[in-house]
Amino acid sequence: MPVLLITILTDGAIALVACGVPTWFVVSLIRKKQNRGNGPWPAMAAVLWLAWCIVVYGSFVEPRLLQVGRHEIVLTPQGTPPSQTLTVALISDTHLGIFRHEAWMRTVVNRVNELEPDVVLLAGDLASNLAGTEEFRPMRDLNAPLGKFAVLGNWDYRAGAVDVRKALGSQGVPLLLNRSVQLDVNGRTVSIIGLDDLKYGKPDIVEASKDVPEDAVKIVLVHNPDGVIQGDAVGADLVLAGHTHCGQIRIPSIGPVTPLPTTIGQKFDCGLFQFGPTQLFITPGVGESTARARFFDPPEISLLRIRF
Repeated sequence: MPVLLITILTDGAIALVACGVPTWFVVSLIRKKQNRGNGPWPAMAAVLWLAWCIVVYGSFVEPRLLQVGRHEIVLTPQGTPPSQTLTVALISDTHLGIFRHEAWMRTVVNRVNELEPDVVLLAGDLASNLAGTEEFRPMRDLNAPLGKFAVLGNWDYRAGAVDVRKALGSQGVPLLLNRSVQLDVNGRTVSIIGLDDLKYGKPDIVEASKDVPEDAVKIVLVHNPDGVIQGDAVGADLVLAGHTHCGQIRIPSIGPVTPLPTTIGQKFDCGLFQFGPTQLFITPGVGESTARARFFDPPEISLLRIRF
């Protein structure tokens, strides 16, 4: 039986029991209320039941609701019409090996290929443990005419940076470890500048951008959004990152329920921001770490229409 089907059946059984038991409890108390008169217990039970079902939804339902977020980013100065477009599929935080496995990666790859991007960028935290590197196989099938490229994240170093690098190479995904690659977009050069992980690696923006032409459009790919500080130092037009999971568990109109693991400010949680002269885009990612849960923050493949 396929791993994905087994996981769905297992999760479905857990969700049924997890919601079914408290539902039975609530119904029983409501019946008792009808027989014995008013009291606080049915109301309390209903609140607990609702909270329990929210937990079940966040743990077993929303993490499977893979979304495609479509975003337009304009890099030309205000008043200057853009003349070229680059479509980027940005994937981050797959966290393969614990909560996410090869079947999920296959789902992500198939969806990306349906979008037909010009280039695919993977913004780190691809594996959560060594076993996760064995689940990179679907990455080989990522299709994009201008290529697919990756950087490392903090979890990749925990899993084993050397093993992650080898696994990426075996699936035909070049690692931009403090180096850049130049893309020709209808005669314009777009430089994808890959930075090493800020926490465990040795990020060097000067080394990474040494081969970048002066007139190129400069896009920095880094796992941690704090890398925008280095990107800004070399005049990057755009920095692409993941790492925050956009909070993973969010409250509408409030934002993430826990502090973000960054230093540039808690307002830089998800989406497109202006950081000085540089634009910063943070993708929600497609996996989870620490807690197996998402709430008001479904996994997302970010499809970026970058105009310049």
